[in-house]
Amino acid sequence: MGSNVDCTALCKSFMCEKQPPAIKIRKQGNKKEIWCTWIDEDCDQGWCIHSKCTDQKMTQDGKCKQAMSPVHTQEQVKVDEPYPDTMPKDIARKFRPR
Repeated sequence: MGSNVDCTALCKSFMCEKQPPAIKIRKQGNKKEIWCTWIDEDCDQGWCIHSKCTDQKMTQDGKCKQAMSPVHTQEQVKVDEPYPDTMPKDIARKFRPR
C-alpha cells in the first residue's frame, strides 16, 4: 500500500462544507491558487474543519488514504468467524413481507 499524501482542494472528491462553499480557485500566472472567501486567505485544504472528502478517503490528519488493492482487502477479511445460520426473531420480523 502506498504512503498517504496531503489532501488537496484540486481533487475532484474535495468538498467545502461551509455554506455557501467558501472555496474559490483562481489563477495566479501559471499557478492555480485555492482561496478561502470565509477567512480571506489561502485555503488550508485538508486541515480545515469544513473540508470533506466525498470518497471518504481523508484521514483526520488531512491526508488522503490511497485506494487499497484487492489483495489487501482480501487479507483483512476474517474467515474464522462463521456467519450465524439463523437470524434472531426480532430482526427476522423486520424482513417479513407485509
